[in-house]
Amino acid sequence: MRRILAIGVAVGMAALASTPPVAAENISIPGYGELTLFAVANGGLLVQDGALGATVEGDTQSQFQTVKSVVGVNWNWDIGYSHKLLAHYEYGGEFAKFSETIDDAKPFRSWIGVSNALGALTYGKQPTGYFKNYGTLIDRSQDFYATGYTTPHAGGIKIESDIIKYATSYGRWLFDVDYRPAFVGNSTAVDSSIGVSGQFRQYLGRITFGGGWLREELRGGGDRDRVGGAVEYRSEQWSLAFGAHLLDDATPHRARSLNLLGTFQLTQDNALHLSLATIDDDDVYESFHGTGFYLDQRFGSQWRIYSEGALTRAEAAGGGPHALNTQILFGIRYDFGNVFY
Repeated sequence: MRRILAIGVAVGMAALASTPPVAAENISIPGYGELTLFAVANGGLLVQDGALGATVEGDTQSQFQTVKSVVGVNWNWDIGYSHKLLAHYEYGGEFAKFSETIDDAKPFRSWIGVSNALGALTYGKQPTGYFKNYGTLIDRSQDFYATGYTTPHAGGIKIESDIIKYATSYGRWLFDVDYRPAFVGNSTAVDSSIGVSGQFRQYLGRITFGGGWLREELRGGGDRDRVGGAVEYRSEQWSLAFGAHLLDDATPHRARSLNLLGTFQLTQDNALHLSLATIDDDDVYESFHGTGFYLDQRFGSQWRIYSEGALTRAEAAGGGPHALNTQILFGIRYDFGNVFY
């Protein structure tokens, strides 16, 4: 079965880079709900001069690679009494060389659950609410988005296994509660975790406030706490978001980061993202500053070509020379039944 699904990913790669969600391929199963099939093929040429965020400069390297290519299915079954059964499964590869896409393919996100008027209760490998409600406002790294270098300290979509999630909404409020029990497995460094997060959207969706708290107990001992908040203003043609984040991981110094993200709809088919970040973490950096961009050209409802890049300027704790490192990706993407970006 794994081989068959992996071959499906490879076939998707042959199509190879879309607009926001397009119409999915829906299959109705009489008496058993509805299936939504989807696939994403995404890859390109990555050129990097050292590792982003590194305190030493590296050599220039380039390679063709997949960014994230998956095939999957989403299932929704109305069982009556105002309840629905939910299931989601994605299989694919991420950040792999073209030649290794099949071997690297694996389950990417998967969960099962039930929903009603009070919200949805799900279990599986899924994004934590903290990174969903706070991180997505200032870091769009759920694809590749080169400014994902801020992810360990700031935002981005962090996907965790064995998460029990309760998500609900009330008017303009969104709430998530996540819990990872310690007994479910030992495949990650995190032994258990608990987090709460939320968003509030002002009337007409112009202003969004998001934030949350996430506590992780580590398998090797100790714990780490994250607290973050962001605010975004959005118009028809552009948006501007500012976020702040605090990471306490039991090291002598806490890590603090500030992030600024602007998105601009240049034309109906062109979008530009610009990002700035600074990190204050005396355990790792004497100073850290970064900037990134994303620019795309869309063709129809499913194709896009794009470029993403970032530059970081970092100095190691204790002083020394500054290291400038860059990364840029030239990519192409195809979406079919996009239900998760």
